[in-house]
Amino acid sequence: MSLLITSLTFISGLIILIAGAELFIGYAAKLGAKLGVSELLIGITLIALGTSIPEIFVSVSSILNNAPSIALGNSIGSNISNIGIIYGLSLFWLSTTLISINLRNIFILVLSVLICGWSLYDLNISIQDSVLFIALFILFVLNLLRQPQETNNKNYEQTGSIVKISFLILISLGLLGVGSELTVRGGIDLATFIGVPETIIGLTMVAIGTSLPELAASISALRRDKGNMVVGNIVGSNILNIVLIFPIIGFGSNSIYEREIFSRDFLIMSIFTGIFILLLVIGRQESNLKRIAYPIIGVSMFGLMVFYLSLLFSF
Repeated sequence: MSLLITSLTFISGLIILIAGAELFIGYAAKLGAKLGVSELLIGITLIALGTSIPEIFVSVSSILNNAPSIALGNSIGSNISNIGIIYGLSLFWLSTTLISINLRNIFILVLSVLICGWSLYDLNISIQDSVLFIALFILFVLNLLRQPQETNNKNYEQTGSIVKISFLILISLGLLGVGSELTVRGGIDLATFIGVPETIIGLTMVAIGTSLPELAASISALRRDKGNMVVGNIVGSNILNIVLIFPIIGFGSNSIYEREIFSRDFLIMSIFTGIFILLLVIGRQESNLKRIAYPIIGVSMFGLMVFYLSLLFSF
């Protein structure tokens, strides 16, 4: 198989994967409304699933294709991309926004990163680690239940029959399955062609690709002057990329990973997360310093992202 065909397979997989995720979220909301599920529960489900559906399906496909390194790279790389690219670019618009922080979510984010480091220290994600991540996921969902949710009946139009909507959900799940399979197989072949470990493909091409829905959502939110929505999407996505993906890896594989996944990739993710949280604290106050500092920090974060990518490919 040529490099061109491999690249097209990978790109096609990402497109199908993202399209399937969008369809699934939309029709799942409609089905919930049809069945009389509360808008609160629908909103929470979409928050919990919508940010990480592509990563979940890619992770399952990676395990089934005996490529857990792609799943692990995708989890860590998506978190790095969410902050280094999406939040970094958003800082140019957030300099005039007062950030409202849910401290419990920040606590869960910090806790998920700490447990992630503890899990990766021995370069293996055990079943015991996976149970901890699942407990943290439950804590995150319980916290969402305590938060007031903005709802809008127009978001969940009850058009179409239950049978038709269910059929369309099955089609969207099929697209997710096909898209994730093509993405993983294309990623494995790309790693072979380029001569890099599968983890690198997961950390870069797969991670950035599966973060595209977050990027699109953030751009849309910024255009509507919803800076807090951007922050909320990143916090939720980064939590779920750890507490949902790591258990899939832990239960599905007992692999030992490269030392760099802890000493390089986890370290970079932790640095980005620390910067992110610090800026959230600063963002709670109105200050002229923000107007000057935020764009500079945004450029610096982008530079750090470029430096990190150069490290990955300096093999």
